[in-house]
Amino acid sequence: MSLLNIGGGDDPAYRYKMPPVVGKKEGIGNGKKTVIVNATEVGKSLKRAPQYLVKYCAVELGAVSTFDKEQGSGTVNGWHETPILQEKTNKFIKEWVLCPKCKLPETSMELGNGKKSKDIYFDCKACGYHGVADMMHKLATFILNNPPDASGKIAEGKADVKGGKQSREDRKALKAAKRAEKEKDDDDDDGDDAVDIGDGGGDDDDDDEDWAVDTSEAAVAEREKSAQASFDKIEAAMGDAKVSDEAGGAKEKEKKEEDDDWGESELEKVREVITTKVKAAVAKSVEGDVNEAVKLLMAASEAHELEPNDLFGFIFDVAFDDNCVKQIKDTHKKLLAKLYKAAPDKSKTGKFLLASVERLVEQQEGLLKKSANILKALYDIDVLDEEEIIKWFDKGSKRKHGKAVREAAAPFVNWLKEADDDDSDEDD
Repeated sequence: MSLLNIGGGDDPAYRYKMPPVVGKKEGIGNGKKTVIVNATEVGKSLKRAPQYLVKYCAVELGAVSTFDKEQGSGTVNGWHETPILQEKTNKFIKEWVLCPKCKLPETSMELGNGKKSKDIYFDCKACGYHGVADMMHKLATFILNNPPDASGKIAEGKADVKGGKQSREDRKALKAAKRAEKEKDDDDDDGDDAVDIGDGGGDDDDDDEDWAVDTSEAAVAEREKSAQASFDKIEAAMGDAKVSDEAGGAKEKEKKEEDDDWGESELEKVREVITTKVKAAVAKSVEGDVNEAVKLLMAASEAHELEPNDLFGFIFDVAFDDNCVKQIKDTHKKLLAKLYKAAPDKSKTGKFLLASVERLVEQQEGLLKKSANILKALYDIDVLDEEEIIKWFDKGSKRKHGKAVREAAAPFVNWLKEADDDDSDEDD
């Protein structure tokens, strides 16, 4: 069997060669499958784990895949012609093997470190290129769960016996460990300047005390009761609170009494005062003085009986512009994380943040195309949970704008769903 040039072409002197893909159809009816007989040999010539190649072909064909380590072959559900498998392999080579700069198959693949640990990088030995892979492709999730070693094979101990996956629980545990490590780093960074929202300041090296909130049922109920009036005032001032027809007479009466007591001018004054305080806190966050930003938000919280969700609403209004992705991931990362940590009901806060993202995108039309990146940024800093995002996406929206935001966010949500689907792929 004659060898093929890696990346195409018919130059007989081209030194980068690979064996052609060999596909074998097996099974009948619902048991139809196609075995890539020489997946290991092809992967070896490409310096890539054969599991990556098989998974890529399955993703491109919309099928489920498995890999047999003993036989060195991969299986893709359904019958697929060998030329189609070769076509998908050529596409895999273009996207995951060839150097984007010099087009030679001299790249190695590795995961980033620290803040970039969720990115996959290519290093080219031929031209020195160093760049990130397409992290929105479904294969990226598989690679992150099954990282390569120095030789290009899947690192021992990272993949299970099926060649495959970290379970959802494993991913959650890993994320929790990373969050704990990040909080420890925050402790080290904050040092003796750590601030406790409960006592208005002071020295405290334990970051768990930052924005400390009693989350017992009694405390939450009492806090919500005492803050209800403030919630209505703030939501009305922001234009977000609309009493539904189904709310009933009691809610309408309560709302009317609030309006009678305060009036539009008073509400606007409250809003302006709080906005000014939040802007000052945001400015300190931009300067990198997170502790001072916390103190200013503490003052606003205590003076106006605000909860973390209220503060999130104001921050979204004053802190983010066209560069909001960078502002979330870098500029205000620590401040947002501390504020989220103080929220007594993370599920409620998640819904509020998703609604805030919709409002932010609606107010700034240029951000619609960045919807996926905005959600990913909030997910990466651990203030949005994957379950909450997927639930929000699947629920849909009756509003034209809500539908548009979800459509724009679809690539990221599908990436999250793929991570969940990977848990069961190998068992199907």
